[in-house]
Amino acid sequence: MHALNSAPSPPGRAPNLDSGKQFVFRTGALWFSVPAIAVREVTIAPALVSVPGCHASLAGLCHFRSEFIPVLALERLLDMDGIHPSEPQDRLIILGDRVRWAIPVAEAAALESLETLVTPELRHEDGNPGLIMGTSIFRGQIVRVLDEKAVLRLAQKSLEETWHRPAAPLEHQGNTL
Repeated sequence: MHALNSAPSPPGRAPNLDSGKQFVFRTGALWFSVPAIAVREVTIAPALVSVPGCHASLAGLCHFRSEFIPVLALERLLDMDGIHPSEPQDRLIILGDRVRWAIPVAEAAALESLETLVTPELRHEDGNPGLIMGTSIFRGQIVRVLDEKAVLRLAQKSLEETWHRPAAPLEHQGNTL
């Protein structure tokens, strides 16, 4: 089990990235990574079922190994330009310990030890890293190093806010039964 380090990380270095490998993947034109220990499986994407009335960050649900797994649309969750897939995102990275969730990707590239640089603009006002903990380089491309736990927390928060919003009243169409 991967435990979070309680000691502060050196300036300019991302926490929890010095001790393990990163799983590097591409979605659209952008490269990302998550700690390799967070990845449970990489598989061909099964069919997704959309869930009406959900936040746009939920791409849908898939049924995989007798489990329903929420699939997050990373581009919508991070609200980033440049992710729009020009090729099929036909693979899923399944993450999580107790709560399983997935990200559709175009390419699952490698397990790499990445030297990650954290810049002040990637940190919240309280000094803690945000969803993107830092950046690195892989195959000459910039890799955004994600905090997979923060990604899941943001997705849960977005879904809860959407579901707790009062429903708009249905308009009467003039038809009666």
